[in-house]
Amino acid sequence: MQLPVLDRLILGAQKPSRYAGGELNAVHKRLDEVALRWGLAFPDTYEVGMSNVGFRLLYHALNERPEVACERFFMPWADMESALRAEGLPLFSIESRAPLRAFDVLGFTLQFELCYTTVLAMLELGGVPLATSERGRDDPLVLGGGPCAYNPEPVADFFDALVVGEGEEAIHEISNLVLDWKRSRGSRQDLLWHLAEIPGVYVPSLFRPRYGADRTLAALEPLKPGYETVVRRVIPDLNLVPQAEKPIVPFMQTVHDRLPLEIQRGCTRGCRFCQVGMITRPTRQRDPNQVRRIAEAGLEATGYEEVGFLSLSAGDYSCINGVLEDFFDEFGAENVGISLPSLRTETMNARLAEQIGRVRKSGFTVAPEAATERMRRVINKGNAEKDLLHAVDTIFQAGWDLVKFYFMIGLPTERDEDVRAIVQLCAEALRRGKKLNPRAGINVGVSTFCPKPFTPFQWDPMIPLEETRRKHGLLRDELRKLGPRYRDLHVKPHDARQGALEGALALGDRRLATAVLHAYRAGQRLDGWTEHFRLQAWHEAFARAEAEDGVGLAFFAHREKGKDEVLPFDHIDCEVTKPYLWKERVASLKEGATHDCAYGDERCTACGSCDYEVVDTIVYHPEDYTPQHLPAPPPLPEGHTMLRLRYAKEGSAVALSHLETMTALLRTFRRAKLSIPHTQGFHPKPRVSFGPACPVGTESEAEYLDLELHGTPAAGQVAERIRRELPEGFRLLSCEPAETAAESLSRTIRAIEYRVELPDGAPDVAERIAEFARRTEAAVLREREGKAPVRIDLKSALQSLAAAGPRELRFTLRAGETQATARPSELLSALFGPEWVRPGVARIVRENVVFGAPAPGR
Repeated sequence: MQLPVLDRLILGAQKPSRYAGGELNAVHKRLDEVALRWGLAFPDTYEVGMSNVGFRLLYHALNERPEVACERFFMPWADMESALRAEGLPLFSIESRAPLRAFDVLGFTLQFELCYTTVLAMLELGGVPLATSERGRDDPLVLGGGPCAYNPEPVADFFDALVVGEGEEAIHEISNLVLDWKRSRGSRQDLLWHLAEIPGVYVPSLFRPRYGADRTLAALEPLKPGYETVVRRVIPDLNLVPQAEKPIVPFMQTVHDRLPLEIQRGCTRGCRFCQVGMITRPTRQRDPNQVRRIAEAGLEATGYEEVGFLSLSAGDYSCINGVLEDFFDEFGAENVGISLPSLRTETMNARLAEQIGRVRKSGFTVAPEAATERMRRVINKGNAEKDLLHAVDTIFQAGWDLVKFYFMIGLPTERDEDVRAIVQLCAEALRRGKKLNPRAGINVGVSTFCPKPFTPFQWDPMIPLEETRRKHGLLRDELRKLGPRYRDLHVKPHDARQGALEGALALGDRRLATAVLHAYRAGQRLDGWTEHFRLQAWHEAFARAEAEDGVGLAFFAHREKGKDEVLPFDHIDCEVTKPYLWKERVASLKEGATHDCAYGDERCTACGSCDYEVVDTIVYHPEDYTPQHLPAPPPLPEGHTMLRLRYAKEGSAVALSHLETMTALLRTFRRAKLSIPHTQGFHPKPRVSFGPACPVGTESEAEYLDLELHGTPAAGQVAERIRRELPEGFRLLSCEPAETAAESLSRTIRAIEYRVELPDGAPDVAERIAEFARRTEAAVLREREGKAPVRIDLKSALQSLAAAGPRELRFTLRAGETQATARPSELLSALFGPEWVRPGVARIVRENVVFGAPAPGR
């Protein structure tokens, strides 16, 4: 029986697990049984969106309400978007595959400016009018949130409302208002009018821009009395932010494939280029005892092998050493690691490096941002060259092989010697590192500075693309001078083409909506991906906008603004005041320092973010953490047991690749608390051996793996624990003891048996088998990425082939390490033609495997 069209499209996509759903801990509700339907939309691919901690928090917070259903939407990759349009199908949710337009509220995460065209693509693909002025009462309410909500003017025409600041409380207030509005049968304008009364909610249509003769913005005039400014939302205590008891575990490998745990929100270090450091003030740390409890519960519910302790600077978290020490005392034996994505050089010390490296050592990332003492004073980075070199010494001495640095070019007052110093400083760090670890290497990322709203540099121009490329040339020249001794120093500038566009959209006003719309109509979306970004299309879009509105790319990105100029976001109040930001800009020109007010006895810098009654700095101290003092773990049971598992893959699991299947099952074993031996080395791996890969789209009743365990647990007890934890689409069929010294599955599985059911209208099976038998030879040429094609002899690969009915056949393909084995799709294509083996057209089932002795000489 042929699958529905959407299932076929998913299985035929480049990465089906982006769309298949069925993830562990995803929430499924009947949409027709709830009062309010939320669609959380991330304008990027699944693997990017599911790495966003805020997106995940809001999903679970909304689904905690019994009368609300929240489902997720992501931008499909180009192949899937084209397939949906060709079939006339709308953008669909991950959970129920309902269309975008079927939801009451759509909440878009606006993480960076180049996602704007993707928002339009998702709206149009979902059947929702692009402009807020074109939407009627029955259309979804389109909301935005995230960092770009602090200046949403370039996309104000497309959003009904935006949440400025932290949304964990605002989403519930919005939900209550929309529920009341639905019951009242009021107009859409009534809804927008009342949304503006929720603190932190910005309704762009209730403001009217007025421009001056010099083309600058003269004013944004409020159309609702008392609605002159929108003050950001802030959660005063991070301990009040709801955490999901059972976080979603994606099947697909996401960008940050770990359990996310926010340990600190806000930063008062005062880096003058950093928007997030200004808009998230003040520093609010999570209670370290709560950090520990959340990590324990999250690992138990997910089976992740790593926890990400998230903050703008994890080393600033006051209790980090105590929490890490206790964490590794408990979870180190289970090979659970910790990731600290953001570390400042001056917070790096030997104890911290030792704690992080207790389980596994991958790359270590630090962000000096600038390479000279002068430039670090300009940006108020607050560290010195000696801090960086000491950090690198500490990291390499602790056993790491790789350190990643991030720098910026194009900062205000920058000189050529500041650019060259990037290479010189990294070369010195590598020279020192090689003395401590001969395998030491340094990777350097260099991005172009982009001025952002609500920073002291918001008045400064961005350097043009030509100047960025010239500075890249300075880096290359300096790197060439070093010679072959520094071959382990790799300097990689980021793609400079996107910079000016990001700068214009970050600082622009409503007139840029024209450019965004023209870029979208020219085919732009997923502009954060190099393969999708087209600079020429954007330049043409900005040129058309300039012809229509009189302002273009240079006006917004490359022009210095005056102190008293009205900025497009002046009606947004992030509570860090404009005079304070200007004072910091002046201080940068004098290379003056502004201290961090969150630690020690430093006095308040009067930035405006605290009211000292509800919102204030919250910092814990080492003595606030209660160490667990857990008893030493019991010694591991003596001996090892080998179990052979047979399992089935069906439903959404058929969309998983072999690697995704392996990861899903290894996390199942962690949740089942199985004691599995691991390999040694920097990257310990569990001792689990998997059978031959099952092709994506193929059901299976005969998947095998060999699982090694400490001690001698009973196979039946192990099977029961595994069954309780298996995700959707997996069934454990058997769990039997196997010989510890037995040959691997890849060597002993000699053949695989398949059954295929073709849809009505397919060619007669017996006739096609007879035609195949009459051929003197049947071979296919299999393309391989980066390698020469390989010729597969189908007749040699085929052990048996027989018709089981007019539209059904069975066959057995040889397997093993000694030969190039055929894929079911290759055989079926040779028998029936490619149109009958497109994903989801025929039902292919792996029914059994044939075991045998390994081939001689292996």
